[in-house]
Amino acid sequence: MAPRRFFGKVINVHQHEETRAPLSFDLDGEQHEIQEVMSSWQDYGMPNDGRKHKWIQRHHRNYFRVRTTSDEAYEIYYDRGVSMNSPKHMKWYVTRQL
Repeated sequence: MAPRRFFGKVINVHQHEETRAPLSFDLDGEQHEIQEVMSSWQDYGMPNDGRKHKWIQRHHRNYFRVRTTSDEAYEIYYDRGVSMNSPKHMKWYVTRQL
């Protein structure tokens, strides 16, 4: 499946209070209600920039492929940053529309 659009943008995500699963997100001034989480996975890999990295610099990302109520599919992820004590680095991103 070839992506329809690439983004790489920070987004605002509304999450379920207990499970923290994404319920909706705001993209380009529009709110997208999530109908279904089609798949999810975690990424703990190292940055791919050709340099040597310490283990603490690995990714801490939770990815989700979601379908909205308007039948659009997106890949979004939650970047937990390098420190759980530093919420300024914890952000949601949309990577692409599928």
